[in-house]
Amino acid sequence: ECFHGWLEPLLSRIAEEPTAVVSPDIATIDLNTFEFSKPVQNGKQHSRGNFDWSLTFGWEVIPPRERQRRKDETFPIKSPTFAGGLFAISRSYFEHIGSYDDQMEIWGGENVEMSFRVWQCGGQVEIIPCSVVGHVFRSKSPHTFPKGTQVISRNQVRLAEVWMDDYKEIFYRRNQQAAQMAREKTYGDITDRRKLRERLHCKNFTWYLQTVYPEMFVPDLTPTFYGAIKNEGTKSCLDVGENNHGGKPLIMYPCHGMGGNQYFEYTSQRELRHNIGKELCLRAGSGTAELGDCQYRGKPGRVPANEEWDLAQNQLIKNPASSMCLTSRGKHPAMVPCNPADPHQLWSFT
Repeated sequence: ECFHGWLEPLLSRIAEEPTAVVSPDIATIDLNTFEFSKPVQNGKQHSRGNFDWSLTFGWEVIPPRERQRRKDETFPIKSPTFAGGLFAISRSYFEHIGSYDDQMEIWGGENVEMSFRVWQCGGQVEIIPCSVVGHVFRSKSPHTFPKGTQVISRNQVRLAEVWMDDYKEIFYRRNQQAAQMAREKTYGDITDRRKLRERLHCKNFTWYLQTVYPEMFVPDLTPTFYGAIKNEGTKSCLDVGENNHGGKPLIMYPCHGMGGNQYFEYTSQRELRHNIGKELCLRAGSGTAELGDCQYRGKPGRVPANEEWDLAQNQLIKNPASSMCLTSRGKHPAMVPCNPADPHQLWSFT
């Protein structure tokens, strides 16, 4: 459903800047009542598109850098990614930039791929706040996947192999299915897409991260350790549990080898990060261990004492500030005085 005057601002911007790929400001239509949430007045809470390192599209509030760049409320909002279902583009530029990757299937990944491609190859992705369109966000996908949802991973591997350079390894550590496809090269022929990148003299992914999306936290390209953290006493693994976006205790759960809730990285800053999507860190409390938003967002910042861990050769996971160690006794991991003779305090990355 469209607000009055939704089309003209999109076309006006394309006429002004033919390399702009523009989206309307998307207002939510309630899935059950069809109630239209009207846009926030004066643009106080505009959002833009982003992505996480599992290559999932999401939304974020416009950062201060972008708010300062815009001269007034009519100015386009530069967006690292776009939603993909609602956008306008010059036909000639669409063809010039490589249209869609026609080897992608059904749904998933195409909007992130096109966002990277447009930015890296000289265009720009923008949200036009004067154009408002309402959209029903479904609770589940309406698409059927005859080959299984692995087609989404396949689509994502295609975009990672063409556009992400070495940073693709960050994605593969978070998606075992995609990593296997990449190893076995079962993602189809990408020769033409790589030639397109070469022909258009596109910039690399480092440029994209530094110039288009400097707010994005980039995990270690080669973490000290990564994978599941297995306990020697219980033979079970540290697990974040369901819907743990920070603030909840962790659990011990049978090791499944699929990553996901059991994926952790021990970083060069001595953090234990669970960062499939959101950047969450293991925190030492008074007797407890839980996840919280990582406080370290890159230099010149510092890791707080309760998020810093020593992984000793004797397999203890120790918080130096408290001199306490992680143990697996009970359903939830806890912090106790260190004892290298206790197998419930011994851990290893698998």
